[in-house]
Amino acid sequence: MASYINNLTVHDRKYGGIRPATAILMDLVMAHMTAAQLESATGGVLVSGSKSASLAGVSIDTRTLRSSDLFIAIRGKQNDGHDHVMTALQKGASGAVVDNRYEIPSAFPAHKVLLRVEDTHEALKDLAAYVRRNWRGSLVGITGSIGKTTTKEFMAQVLQTEFSVYRSPGNYNNLFGLPLAIFGLSPEDHIGLFEMGMSAPGEIAEMCRIALPDAGVITNIAPVHLEFFDSIEAIARAKGELAEGLAAGGTLIYNADDPMVRAIADRFAGDKVSFGLSAEAEVRAEEIEITGLMETRFRLVCEGTSRRAVLPLCGSHYVMNALPAIALARRYTIEIEQIIESLRHLRQAHMRGQILHFREGFTVIDDSYNSNPQALMQMIETLSRIPRYSRRILIAGEMLELGKDSEALHRQCGTRASACGIDIVVGVQGAAREIVRGAVAAGLPTNQAHFFTEVNPAIDFLHRKMQPGDLVLIKGSRGVHLEKIVQALRSDYSEMVG
Repeated sequence: MASYINNLTVHDRKYGGIRPATAILMDLVMAHMTAAQLESATGGVLVSGSKSASLAGVSIDTRTLRSSDLFIAIRGKQNDGHDHVMTALQKGASGAVVDNRYEIPSAFPAHKVLLRVEDTHEALKDLAAYVRRNWRGSLVGITGSIGKTTTKEFMAQVLQTEFSVYRSPGNYNNLFGLPLAIFGLSPEDHIGLFEMGMSAPGEIAEMCRIALPDAGVITNIAPVHLEFFDSIEAIARAKGELAEGLAAGGTLIYNADDPMVRAIADRFAGDKVSFGLSAEAEVRAEEIEITGLMETRFRLVCEGTSRRAVLPLCGSHYVMNALPAIALARRYTIEIEQIIESLRHLRQAHMRGQILHFREGFTVIDDSYNSNPQALMQMIETLSRIPRYSRRILIAGEMLELGKDSEALHRQCGTRASACGIDIVVGVQGAAREIVRGAVAAGLPTNQAHFFTEVNPAIDFLHRKMQPGDLVLIKGSRGVHLEKIVQALRSDYSEMVG
């Protein structure tokens, strides 16, 4: 790992915790950047303002812009930031970055910074790369088809027992979000954790050029975003760009259970650590037992030793999310006992498996943030294994961006639901009809299988059907907005807090 982490002076400043990352980023590394440095970092030309003018932060959206931010005008498919330059200045922006097509208005304030560049998106990325190279910490890139956010959150929670940790906020994981997230790094941060998503070949390679990761984590390869790729092998090649883009001496942490991820690791010549459930994994889990909604137990095998571990969460998929966190923490020399203790306090991200109890006697698993076939089948199996509930109800929204195989993949999930003994299956929107059809074809009675074209009728149905003792899983792609079901339940019933 980076020598920064092994520096004893850094260890004297440990126990910094996790610095909150929000959509309003505190751009602390670039707090003292000047217009002259901006010019140098982007290759632009300063046409207004002083070279000594200082810049505090970066924004590409006037709705969230803060006073003294530098506004970078991005030309998008629907909106052109150049149309909002003057609005940004009126809101207190320190200046703007524009392209060569922008006509400077006569009213542009002479004391404000104005930088011309060939392409403003490239300038955004180049500026982020400059900031990254002036930050002394160790940066970790995380990619995979499933579980990036939960893995990132678990890593942050384990690492913060020894270091000050920053992690990219929300879904800032593309070629706009990742640069903005980098601007959030602080000189006090030891480790930065950044998700890397993609919808086309070359995107993760470009993120690596910007972020220069010291370590890379690949969680899995699954049939997600097939709308943008012609095969799962093409997805694997795109995810493999993270291994290829690691900084010299970087470490790859990879899922040994996934053949496509293992193939990526086989081609990687540097330092690497595997995790998984298989005997080949260097950091692995054995004897996984779901003992309740708030507990999963397993035996952790790591570095020749075996120890019992507990997660305050429900499901073997959470164990798989925790294993790369354990592997990374060991690479950063955190003691294994300290790691195991930190696992007892892990928390999942919002709308990603949160447990909601209601006084009316039913329980909801809110996994409404997103969905894909592999993740849905994992959650179906978890739902079936949780003891002490009279009925198990699946509310499954359409899974988007699956391309030509969408219907077949949805049907497979319905088949799995029936095989796992789910009592009621509800599909919401579009191809989710095939989940219902698959469940019925596999033996689920037709009166226990229902499809709705939109969310509101599903809410009404749930209100009529809910009984004490029910356990309800709500999961679907973000575009289906199944969180509206959760909001309705919270509004109409009495949630138990604490």
